[in-house]
Formats: sequence, C-alpha cells, structure tokens
Amino acid sequence: MTVSSRGFGLSAIAHAAISVALLAAVLGAVFALSGPDALADALAQVKPSSILLIAVLLTAGVGLSSLRLKMIASNLGYTLSLRDAVMALTIGQIAGSLFFQFFGQLIGRTAVLAGRGIPPAASVVLFGYERIFALLVSLGLATGGAVYLFGTLHFDLRGGGISLLQIMVGIAVAVIAGAALAWGRQAQQLWQSLTPLLSSRMGWSGLLSLAVQLTTLAAYMVAGYTLAPNVELASLAAASCVIMFASSLPISFAGWGLREMSAVVVLQAIGFSNTTALVAGLLIGVVSLIVLASSALVFQFIVRPTQVVLQPVETSNTPDYTLALDWILPIAAATAVFFQVYIPTGSGDLNVNLADPVVLIGFALYVLRHIPRGWPEWRVPGLMICLIATTLVIVFAFLHGLFTFGFTSWAFANRFLGWGMLLCYAATGALIVERAHAEGYEVLIKTFAATAVAISLLNTGLLALRLLSSDSANITDTRIAGFSQNPNAFAFTLLMALAAVLALRRNGWLRTTMLTCILVGLWYTGSRSGIGAGVIVIVLALWWGISWRPVLLALLVAAITIILIKLLPAIAGNVLNSNLIIAMPWHERASSDREHVDSLWLGLTMIPAHPIFGAGLGAFIEERLRQTGIPLIIHSTPVWLLVETGIVGFLVFLAAAWQIARTELARRTDPVALMILLMLCALAIMSSIHELLYQRAFWLLLGTALAYPFVATESAAQPSAAPPKG
Repeated sequence: MTVSSRGFGLSAIAHAAISVALLAAVLGAVFALSGPDALADALAQVKPSSILLIAVLLTAGVGLSSLRLKMIASNLGYTLSLRDAVMALTIGQIAGSLFFQFFGQLIGRTAVLAGRGIPPAASVVLFGYERIFALLVSLGLATGGAVYLFGTLHFDLRGGGISLLQIMVGIAVAVIAGAALAWGRQAQQLWQSLTPLLSSRMGWSGLLSLAVQLTTLAAYMVAGYTLAPNVELASLAAASCVIMFASSLPISFAGWGLREMSAVVVLQAIGFSNTTALVAGLLIGVVSLIVLASSALVFQFIVRPTQVVLQPVETSNTPDYTLALDWILPIAAATAVFFQVYIPTGSGDLNVNLADPVVLIGFALYVLRHIPRGWPEWRVPGLMICLIATTLVIVFAFLHGLFTFGFTSWAFANRFLGWGMLLCYAATGALIVERAHAEGYEVLIKTFAATAVAISLLNTGLLALRLLSSDSANITDTRIAGFSQNPNAFAFTLLMALAAVLALRRNGWLRTTMLTCILVGLWYTGSRSGIGAGVIVIVLALWWGISWRPVLLALLVAAITIILIKLLPAIAGNVLNSNLIIAMPWHERASSDREHVDSLWLGLTMIPAHPIFGAGLGAFIEERLRQTGIPLIIHSTPVWLLVETGIVGFLVFLAAAWQIARTELARRTDPVALMILLMLCALAIMSSIHELLYQRAFWLLLGTALAYPFVATESAAQPSAAPPKG
C-alpha cells in the first residue's frame, strides 16, 4: 500500500473545484441580491489600520501555533528551534493549500522535519496530537457559539437535518457509553502511564491551542466590527467561532469557499448584509495567506537555522506516543463514524463524516508503518490483490467517465475520492489490531456496538417523549435516522452492530440488553430491507451455532418495548392512529418506492449500451440530469456497478467478496469469521435495493476483522491472541 503523488494531485483538483464552486455560488448570490456597487461600498469600509491589526493577530496565531508545535515535539523527545517550528508550520499550511488539506499539511511538515532528524512516523504522531488539540478547542468554541446564536443550528446547510445541539448530545452519550462498556479501563491505564510532567505539558499544549483560536477569533471580530460596527460583540464572537470551525473542515481548498459561504450564512443572522459578510470572509482568507507566506520567507531567508538537532533519547521511562494514537484513532473513528454530514457541491452533496479527519491520520500512520515492512498481511489469502483490482476498477471507471462525458464533482468526490476514504477506514481499524491484537480487536468492536446502543436509546427515547407530548395524535412519522440523516443508512449501521454483538459470543444481561436496544432501534428506522436483513442475520447466526437463549430473550424484550412505546399516546390521553398501531411508518412510501423503481429501471436500460466496462463513474447522474434536471443515484449496488463499471467491474467486486466469504465460511465457528460473514450477509441483502457499498462503518469493521489473524487451533469461543504478521 503506497501513497502516490498522482493521488494527491487529483485530490488537490477536487478540493480546488469544491472551493471554486462554493465561492462562485456565494459571489453569484451576493451579486444577484446586492449588485457590484454594494460590494464596492463594503470594500471601501475596510481601513488599512484594520488590515494591519488583523495581520498582527494572525501573525501572533502563527507564533503561538509554532510554539505549540515546538512543545509537542519536546513532549515526544525531540528538540525543535522556534525557526524550525515556524518553517514546519507554514510550509505545512501552504502544502495544505496545494493538496488535500490534512495530507498536504502532513507532507509539508514531514519534509521539513525530516531534515531536522525527526522520522516520518514521529511527524505523523506529532501532527496527530496537534490536530487533536486544535479540533477539540475549535469544536468546543463552535458548539458554544452555535448554541448561543441559534440553539438549533444545522450542519446540513440545505436546511432541516439534525441540530448542532442534538449532535453534541449524541456525541456525549456515545463517548460515555463507549467509555463504560469498552475502552474506559484502557484509557485509565494509558493516562496512568503518562508522567505528571507530561500531563502538565499536554495541558499547556491545550492552552496554547485555545490561545491560537482566540487570536483568530480576535481577527474575525476586527474584520466584522470594521464592516458592521453596530453588531453586538458577543453575537459577533459566537458567529466567528462557527465560521472558524466550518472553514477548518478538510473538504475544500484551504478553507476557501466554505469560509465565505459560512460567513454569509452565519453573519447575516446577526445583522450583516450579504456583501459585508462576504467581504469579512474574504478579508480573513487573503490576510492569512499573506501572513503565512511572509512568515515562511522571513524565517527562511532572515532567521539563521540552528546547526545542532538533538535526537530523542530512548529510555524505558519515555511514554510510547505511537501506542496512544494506535488506540485513540480507531476508537475515535468507531465513535464518530455514526455522525454524518452532507455539504452541497455543484452536482450533488459531498458526503462527509465526523470520523473522516481521524481516519486520514490513521491511514498515514498505517502506511508509514508498513513502508519499511512491506505489504501488510491479512487473514484472507490474496486480499491485497482484491484491493488492488477493485481500486483499479474505480480508477478506470472514473477516467472512462471523465473522457466520455466530462468531469462531475459528485463522481470525483463521492465515488473516486470516496473509495480512497473507505481504504482509510479499513486501515484505521487494522491499526489497533496490529498494536493490541485480541484486546484491540475486542475494544474496537465493543466501542462500535456501545455507540450504536447509545444512539439507538437516545433516538427511541426522544421518540417516546414525542409520543407522550400533548400533540402526539398528530405524529405520523415514527422513523428514526440516528445521526446518519437517512433511516436506511442508520438501519445498515445497526445491522453492523448486530453482527458484532452476535459474534462476541458472550452471554449475560449486558449482551442481551445491547441486542434489545439494537433491535428496537432497527425496528424504528422503518427500513423494510434493514428489518428483513436483520431477521436473516439472526437466523444465520443461530444456524452457525451461537446460543439461542439470549437472542430469543432480546427479541421478546424488544417486542414488549415496541408495544409499550406504541401505547404511550394512549397513556398521554390521545387517540392511537393507525400508523402508531402498526408501529411501522408506511406513509410517503409510495414516492420513495417510485424513486427506487425509477432508478433501477433507468439503470437497467443503460447497461446494454456499455455492457463490458460500463458507462463510467457519474454516468447515471448525468443521464438523470439530462432527462429530468433532478439528480438521482441508483438505489442498488449491483445495478450501480453494472451501469458504471460494467460486467468486468461487477465481477471484480463479486470475486473479492466471494474470496472473503468462502475463506471465512470454512472458519465460521471462529467469532471473527462469524462477524465477517454476518456483515457480508447484511450488505448483500440491503445493497440489492440501496447503494450501501460506500458505508464507512462496514469498512471500519471489515478492516479490523481482516487484520486479525486466524489460528486454526484457537478456541471458537474467543479471538486468538496471536499477533498478526507483517
């Protein structure tokens, strides 16, 4: 597994395209509503003194960021001069503007730090710790700002969706559940292994991260106050926190476009005009770029470099920082993968997950670890060949579409780059198994299951409160979507959790309770394919030898719980309507079914035109837009593969799935093999009428399981503790 420069170049094009599209959309809307004269008037309000103050504040932010980098390097046992820290920071930021934001920064910093005696693996660890500190502080400030301003600010920029406050509650519940049921003991042991001195240093790194954010916040406030002096300062600060977080999302060209769009959306809510909000975002972007370039030039040509670089001292008392990331990144991914965000782009929505930044770091760490070792070894023979073959199918299909009907951002971002993101999820899952073997595997699986249980409980609890309300008689929709923004996607994620819990092979009240919560949540997704797949998964698990008593008990308790929830309107004094009695929300299914049928029929009609190699990635959406002007995806993974990758691509993916399935079928008494088989079964059933191949949760668990070695002599009741090869 290698990282190609071509991949980075294509990634740069994608994120530049997203930024250009967003920026063009904002500029177009502002010009349409206000006209060029209003924009010129807003630009005239910007004073040189304000620009100078903004530059000073952003320069202070660069200095504090460099000091944070220097301190974290010191915590890792490396000595960096302030000049080297500034160079690593600025070169990394500039590289992040040329490539994918996270990978670009990582490459730039690695190149600088390698010349200072810091190996690439240590650069990844350093970058990971810095990003964690920055993300926590930025997310905290954005949460407070959003709650202060809106209370129900939505991540979905199209409107609707799940409120930011609800997302934060969901994250809190998921973390608490994961700590209680999965990783709490390991976290305590890891913290105890850190010396008090290191704990203090980490605290200082956190404070520096806060200081960096505050300097940027001050720069935003100066820009905002210059353009709209009558706006309340507290509201301006809160709005700036939200904009800062939005512009840091790794889906654009160094924040361009997304920063301006979020500025227009958020600042208008506190009294800014379209033009002043746009100018505020542009002002910060331009000045920050000038400050970064100036800092790099000054420290490159004026400040003399330090000649002596100290190497880290290897002692038994030095904490293993890579160990911490090997645990933190996969566990964070298993928790955050449940939280989905959609960002609008030119021809569709860019599918972003809160775990995406985490797995990018995990993938980089995994690749750098295997560069000296060679190709990783998996429990399924020939798996690397399967991964290479399926990747080539996606690459060929994208190029085929590119030369046939042109570039489409949906195909590029969601399918082409999305495939690379799926590999990042698989590699991050494998990371914890290669480090902690049986313990790491079990902790990640339990973390995922515990998060699924927590979110299922939260959503069904909120539904129960709605049914107890005074207007419950008017409730016609009882479907839950978790934080996936789609009930079918949430149903599939719950099926992954169901497979994981069934394969744990541990009886007791806790396992029964987890199964019950997952089953209740699965029912209330209202996903017919999900519920049907759940039935088959349970039957297969029983057939393959798991204990039937806890499963039957969980089914019984789940049925009683569903009935009790449906009686809540009667308890509240309201009349039960038919939807609530049936306990399945069938309303508005006609239009949904028609959409499925339309997508399948159009897809099937396209296959004969390009039967061998397909029509290329994005061909279906292009055809749909040409016919109706409304974008639509094919609601079937097999049909999508046949349409856009052809019979060849379909057979390559089928062969890869068959290679895994037939290998694990012979080992089905092994808990890891059982989980893989149940996951593949759920995917095969649901993906026949939904496109679910790109569901991140599946790839995270699959990478975790496939990295776990099979030992023929191991007990069928427990995973083997033998370390993986490679």
